[in-house]
Amino acid sequence: MRKVAFIFALGLACVGMAGETLPPEEGGGRLAAAALARYSAPGEPARYAELIRSLLKPEAELGAPAERLRLPVQSHPNGRPKVMVRAGRAWVSRDMQWLRGRNVRVETLAPDGTVEASVEAEEAAVDRAGQLAVAKGRVVARQGGDRLEGVGALMDLDAQYVRILRGGTIWTRRLGAVSLTERGMF
Repeated sequence: MRKVAFIFALGLACVGMAGETLPPEEGGGRLAAAALARYSAPGEPARYAELIRSLLKPEAELGAPAERLRLPVQSHPNGRPKVMVRAGRAWVSRDMQWLRGRNVRVETLAPDGTVEASVEAEEAAVDRAGQLAVAKGRVVARQGGDRLEGVGALMDLDAQYVRILRGGTIWTRRLGAVSLTERGMF
């Protein structure tokens, strides 16, 4: 069975870009613009713009929410869900291709239905057709014994990619907690 892996982009970016610098007004003087571009979300970051705008829309304009929603995004060849979105409270488009929710959990599942990786967010918007998601507020990504925490995220569900936007901390079995926002780490 092929293990599906979320790419914890923030950790990979910081390890891969050690020593590259930016002007102080960009990124705190830690990373070069070219390095940031190499490790940004797959494809054009503009792909996420519509989802980000959707999170700014007042809930009153979204209509009546569904409670405890569970919606598959992708399926395995055997018909079982490959990516599942769960939300405590959610607003869904009429064509079921767009979702905005609170207390959202995006899970990557094995063909037997076991959870391989997950991302939990206070609030998120998901585009099923585009296989994209954005989250705001506290975000926690988990895979095996590893955990990535921060504020806000971009997710490419097809590429199984998660990028934490601010205040990233990685918890690994080997190292414990590693804060990527403290100076002098690399």
